[in-house]
Amino acid sequence: MSDLPLHGRVALVTGGGRRTGRAIALALAGAGADVVVHYRHSEAEAREAVEQVERLGRRGLALAADLADAEATATAFATAVERLGRLDILVNNAAGIVWKPLGEMDVADWHRSIDETLHITYHACRAALPWMRHQGYGRIVNLIDVDADALMAVPMVTPYKIGKTGVLQLSRTLAVTEAPYGITVNGVSPGTLENSERKPPLERIPAGRYGRTEEVARAVLFLADPASGYITGSNIKVSGGYLI
Repeated sequence: MSDLPLHGRVALVTGGGRRTGRAIALALAGAGADVVVHYRHSEAEAREAVEQVERLGRRGLALAADLADAEATATAFATAVERLGRLDILVNNAAGIVWKPLGEMDVADWHRSIDETLHITYHACRAALPWMRHQGYGRIVNLIDVDADALMAVPMVTPYKIGKTGVLQLSRTLAVTEAPYGITVNGVSPGTLENSERKPPLERIPAGRYGRTEEVARAVLFLADPASGYITGSNIKVSGGYLI
């Protein structure tokens, strides 16, 4: 199975039914992994993604959970392990963004944006780690943001940026605390993709084009590979040189 480096592994992709999440789920399945496709509202899309996973000859499972609820997340992950036997790879792809100037944002917007970036990632990691520690093996890949490491003002998406910078810090910290258990924790930070909701002018992107979801998935696959076990605490930018 040398051409299927993830054969025998089980991966869980949050927000895996649509867009970038689906591309990642299918890339993991193509590399040999069985895949849990998490969703909250997009049940039909998640089940379609599972069908595609199964067409690749892998086991698939659509899994509903509100990741903002820590205990519901833990229960859902336990269900996934019960159904598929283990959990080797967690890809935290799910996120939400509120496009509002800071002065127009209300308290509910603020908390929702932090919940849908930092808190859901923490809850998912917290739910996955006991299973990975028990196995003595794990790969966690957090989707972050190309400028999460830049301390600059972002008046339109302030809590989103704070949340993603928090995910970067969480990833680095978990990389240290979980290394003794054989678990790596890394980030993949996309820039502007072809399916991004808002896009800067192409002249601002050194590569002269927008990225593809498959290119993000390729970076995730690299970090999820068993052969990448000495890479932890890293953050791969898939941005065509944008915002570096």
